[in-house]
Amino acid sequence: MVADRAPTLQLGQLTGTWAAVYRRRDRLEQRAVGQVLALWRELAAALDLTAVMTALRQQIAPAESTPAADRRRHVQQVTTAAVLAQLARLTSRPEWPQLIAALTAAMHRGRAAGTRAGHAVATDDGGELSGGEDDQGDDAGDADAELAAAYTVTAAALRGTAQNIARALLTAAEQGADERAMLDQVAAVIRDGAAWSTSTITAVGAAWTDGMADAYQQRGVQELSVVTVGDGHVCPTCVNAEDASPYPAATAPRPPLHPLCRCTLQSA
Repeated sequence: MVADRAPTLQLGQLTGTWAAVYRRRDRLEQRAVGQVLALWRELAAALDLTAVMTALRQQIAPAESTPAADRRRHVQQVTTAAVLAQLARLTSRPEWPQLIAALTAAMHRGRAAGTRAGHAVATDDGGELSGGEDDQGDDAGDADAELAAAYTVTAAALRGTAQNIARALLTAAEQGADERAMLDQVAAVIRDGAAWSTSTITAVGAAWTDGMADAYQQRGVQELSVVTVGDGHVCPTCVNAEDASPYPAATAPRPPLHPLCRCTLQSA
């Protein structure tokens, strides 16, 4: 492991083609997040955690403001599992296919836009990214793979949401909060949708990178380099991937290398 350092491409200081690339990517990701969060909040309106909260309050009496670390960890794990079981019930609701469809469409747009971005980078021509925002290329991606990826995204988002809700409920229970206050905590987590935002941005970023790789392949590029991108420091994982570049195009690491990774690929 190496110490972190400033990224090769500094967000906020980009010019030319790379600036155009990340403007398009940011718009695409924010559009996807907006659509997914709206559907998630609508879906989560049916969530019922009454039994979970009752069980939690029975385990954590107000007097136990600071349970032993091991006991607290156990209670949080049990609560997370109970919340996740309730979240899983939402997948049988009629709104669920709409959420899957929104994620699938977002990844399809991401790959199509990434292909355009790859051509733009290869020719150093930001004009490749001018025009409409639909990016519905017929040849972008594989429908079955995109659908499978959408289910992977939702699984990660549900797990993350369960962890966030359990954490909030446990803290509230330790403070002696009543049911109304605990429900407010749940509503805040649902409204924030942090796990859904993270999972959606990361999935669209992965599709975008796949599209860039498609463009490079179409142009006969034989070697690819990982390029670190960020607004401050980058993590050791990404630094190491960049330092080990170039790679054979077929086996190059495909950012994102971790959730919310902004790194990218370019021809060596």
